[in-house]
Amino acid sequence: MKTTHLCTAALAAVAIGACAQPPAGLKPAGNNGYQEDPTQGPSQVPGAYAGGENNTFDHDNDLGEYGGRDPFDILAQRQAEGPAEVRTRLHSCQKIQYAALGNLLTSLGVDLSKTGNPATAGQLYQAGGDALGVANYDARVGEAIVWSAAGAAKLFDVFVQAAPEIIANLPSSAQCQVNGVGPQMFDAQGNCSADAVSCLMGRPATAEQTALCSHLVQEASSMDVGESIAVATILSATHSCE
Repeated sequence: MKTTHLCTAALAAVAIGACAQPPAGLKPAGNNGYQEDPTQGPSQVPGAYAGGENNTFDHDNDLGEYGGRDPFDILAQRQAEGPAEVRTRLHSCQKIQYAALGNLLTSLGVDLSKTGNPATAGQLYQAGGDALGVANYDARVGEAIVWSAAGAAKLFDVFVQAAPEIIANLPSSAQCQVNGVGPQMFDAQGNCSADAVSCLMGRPATAEQTALCSHLVQEASSMDVGESIAVATILSATHSCE
């Protein structure tokens, strides 16, 4: 009986010793190469939270497309764009809210209750709520915050139809007046007023922007058509991040 127990104990010891040996091909901790130790916490394991010096990416130190951008070029761009609070506002692309669009049109002299054939700007605005991303509270759907292709197209349609009213009423729009006097959108030759373009955009217009506005008028099939296209283009570009 004692002999049997001794043999059993000896076999068990041999088996335990065999299990304690590492499997063939694995390197024990301390040798070259990395091996996880399940008995240690992550904070005790080298490389648990960061890569080694040979497996991390060294990012470029500037924002140029090909690297090595001239720092004076970056400085000139920052000065042209203005401070950070202005840059972020100019480059934000959230869709203009439906109610805000209505307020904008009204402030520029557009009568949203006016009807006609073809449909007026007010009619396009009232009937275009779905395309413009208006909220559907019955379906528990909030207002869209980004533009869709249909919404951007509808916005331009509204501005084109609203352009004649805006042109006629711009001098009397309170936000465009200085000392009670507002600018005319165009002169007799169809040239755009820099003050009027600035009012439409909500920021000072550059000479290039004013010249482009005049160019749109001059290249159109007629002055009336060109003036409507110019006003609609300025408003669409301003309120759709283009």
